[in-house]
Amino acid sequence: MEEHTKDKIVKPARYQLLILLPFAFFYAAAAILGDLEKARYAGMLHNILRFLLWLAGSYAALLVLCMLISSGNAAARAIPSWPHLPARRKRPARRIVYVLFTAVCLLCYLPYFLMYYPTWFNNDAVWQLEQVLGMAPPSNHHPYFHTMILKVLFMTGYKLSGSYTGGAAFYTFVQMFVMAMVFGFLLYWLYREGARVWWLAAAVVFYALLPINALRTICMSKDTFFSAALILYAWSLVKIDPKKRSGAAVWFAAGLLVCLLRSNGFFIFAGTSVIFTAAAVHREKKLPRRALLCIAAVACCYLVYHGPVLKALHVEPPDTIEGLTMPVQHVLCAYLKGGELTEEEIAMIDRVVPVEKLEDYYHPRLFDVTKNLIREEGDQQVIADHKAAYFKLWLRVGLRNPLQYLVAQVRQTAGYWAYSVPDYEYAYGDQFMVDNPFGITTQRKVFSYADELAMHDFLMNFLDLYNKVWSLGLNTWLMVFGIAYTVYRRRSILIYVPFIMLLVSLLLATPVYNEFRYAYGLFAAFPMLFEFTFGMDAEDEKMV
Repeated sequence: MEEHTKDKIVKPARYQLLILLPFAFFYAAAAILGDLEKARYAGMLHNILRFLLWLAGSYAALLVLCMLISSGNAAARAIPSWPHLPARRKRPARRIVYVLFTAVCLLCYLPYFLMYYPTWFNNDAVWQLEQVLGMAPPSNHHPYFHTMILKVLFMTGYKLSGSYTGGAAFYTFVQMFVMAMVFGFLLYWLYREGARVWWLAAAVVFYALLPINALRTICMSKDTFFSAALILYAWSLVKIDPKKRSGAAVWFAAGLLVCLLRSNGFFIFAGTSVIFTAAAVHREKKLPRRALLCIAAVACCYLVYHGPVLKALHVEPPDTIEGLTMPVQHVLCAYLKGGELTEEEIAMIDRVVPVEKLEDYYHPRLFDVTKNLIREEGDQQVIADHKAAYFKLWLRVGLRNPLQYLVAQVRQTAGYWAYSVPDYEYAYGDQFMVDNPFGITTQRKVFSYADELAMHDFLMNFLDLYNKVWSLGLNTWLMVFGIAYTVYRRRSILIYVPFIMLLVSLLLATPVYNEFRYAYGLFAAFPMLFEFTFGMDAEDEKMV
């Protein structure tokens, strides 16, 4: 009989005691490094003691939580008058239920759409729309595949309405409808899997009523469609059989969309594919041929698209400095913060960016400031022409100044893994209607100006509340706990792998240390992830 169905709390096995140690180590390291300023001024002994206390406390919390959750019936009976939860039962397929879930989400998003009609612009979307209208040359700085989606929908709306405002509104409504369908699908899947009523109701509130989800659906940005593709890709990894023709088609479509909708998408897909293949070989003792064919097909299509197709369309690739956030931040931190560099190494830096201006432009948590200085007054082509030399520069300086490299890495990425960070995160405050050359302005529908002011106050109050109780780091902490519990129960963690790869890609290249939209896919996936982690019955576990 499975542990979670027994009437007493089961003593963990030796494997379970050991497997939680690395997760406790993560929490301890994240807590200490996340409060780097305090750690800098504390003595070594003090920091060691803090680390050991965090390690012991994290391990104890993980062990107790895993024991209680895996022995849920016994833990519930130990609490007087605790209501007995009904058993999970899978429900029959009813398409009307999916339609209702989708309609609920769409209706909840509609007031935001009408209030901020036709859309919320951010600066990235303005640049993409300039490409659509021929005001700027085509560029793959922001994925050109999304720019083409934007073009099709925007121009369709323009032809139907005769105005740019109508074009933006049509794109936004289609995006809102697609996201409602995706979230409706996840809710329908929870319903079919037999999720308990209280959890299903909580998921409906999460997807339909949280302002963050509603506002992501009306923001004209590549991150929304990418997040939907990432969630569906993760779901397909564990619920779709690629041996079937229909399953292979779903796998291929979801994987290709992940690759094409974000610049870090192929990294996520490739890393996930490697781990999936290794796990399949370990489990089945043979290569998963059909899955490998799907993976190869996605990779080939991606390479053809990024090579001959974009070249034929005369699409400019991203500039060199765009993907070099971390190595540049590492070297500049070493130079500015007391590291040991030779005159020759400083001269190499000066060939790329004027070193006399770095004190004024260097920002430890925002690479965009330095990046723009390099574009405007430096010479990034030097790096492109001498890749090996600058790689050796980064390596040599790092070997002599590991502490400065660690400080640079922590400051540039802490928002994604530290629970508490110095500044509030930008959940959506930068996505109101920005100035644009198209003459598109907010044109409320139905609601009054007073209603708009009330909505603005509500959103700002919600953002303030969100930042007080939540953070992107907490997203990561919850994901790590989900992985820890999954491993504790000896289940597959495959559904988490795309989100792990997403986090790794941010640790390697994020230009902003705490940007909600970069990690929105993980936040929006939590109801699905928690159902796989804590809701599955014994029979379900065999499927994962």
